[in-house]
Amino acid sequence: MITVSAKLKVFGHLLVEVIRPERCVACGSCVSVCPVDAINFVEGAPKLTGKCTACGACYLSCPRAEHDYGELEEGVLGRKRTSEEAVNGIVQGAYAVRSLDKDVMGHAQDGGAVTAVLVSLLKKNNGAIVAGLDKGKPWFPVPVLAKDKKALIECAGTKYTSAPMLLGLKQSEKEDLEVTMVGTPCQMHALRRRQRNKKKDALAIGLFCMETFDYDKLMVHLKEQGVDPAKVSKFQIKSGKFIANRLPEAPYEVKIKKLKELSRPCCRVCQDYTSELADLSIGNVGSPDGFSTVLVRSKKGKAALDAAEKSGLVEVKPLSDYQPGMSLVDKLADMKKRENLSKPLDQ
Repeated sequence: MITVSAKLKVFGHLLVEVIRPERCVACGSCVSVCPVDAINFVEGAPKLTGKCTACGACYLSCPRAEHDYGELEEGVLGRKRTSEEAVNGIVQGAYAVRSLDKDVMGHAQDGGAVTAVLVSLLKKNNGAIVAGLDKGKPWFPVPVLAKDKKALIECAGTKYTSAPMLLGLKQSEKEDLEVTMVGTPCQMHALRRRQRNKKKDALAIGLFCMETFDYDKLMVHLKEQGVDPAKVSKFQIKSGKFIANRLPEAPYEVKIKKLKELSRPCCRVCQDYTSELADLSIGNVGSPDGFSTVLVRSKKGKAALDAAEKSGLVEVKPLSDYQPGMSLVDKLADMKKRENLSKPLDQ
């Protein structure tokens, strides 16, 4: 159980402690748990638009609100991390994984591990909450409740701006569906806080994330550089560069450090690079080209990866077979913690 202060905190406390100081990650958790639908997104931020009943659900589900992180980790993964696990959290196994499905690999960001695992889970679950794209705005991410392989493949690939993914849970609960959720570290954190008083979802798949960009700022930057976002087929971060692939023109490339002003303020206090509260954490760091790095953190996560491998959807190799392997993952995770330590969260 999460330790809660004796005095119940409500949306007003979120406004003062999280939203106004620009710590809100816009995950949608507070909106999704409000029992009277009194909270909505207005200009990209949660706002009280109805009568608050002072139930405190919004505060208890917020990843940036005050809470005991160690107790949350223990409740999710069965124990608190040891001192040796300080950088990346609890990791039961590390693997290099790639999809063996041609359709998946045709749309995947790297090794297609996320989509392949989700396709495998469709056999026994009812769907997955993933980031899709708004048809009316280029590269504008929106939460999608995908219920079949076609929808999962359409949503494959990384979006470097954020979506209110927890809103997808509200939709799945209305339809009484059991779902798997994919999200960034802060969204995984929101999911785990939300699960305190909710039925647990089938699986939590977290993504590696150093930071996300403000959508409007990124679009302005691209246009100023002569890049039409509507013509970009894929975004990548590789070798310290942000890359926008576009055909028939050459890719647009810029060093990540030059885009620092485009990052969201909330990312500058986050100390989680590898989605430490997920069942499976997935990224491209440490594995060879064409593979995804998969960190298994729970029995549920290991069972999901094993099932995908047994069904022939993925190839799984120990990450230790490759260089740089976990050493680079550890380096980046440690770097994020150190850079953001000056503005720590209450964890």
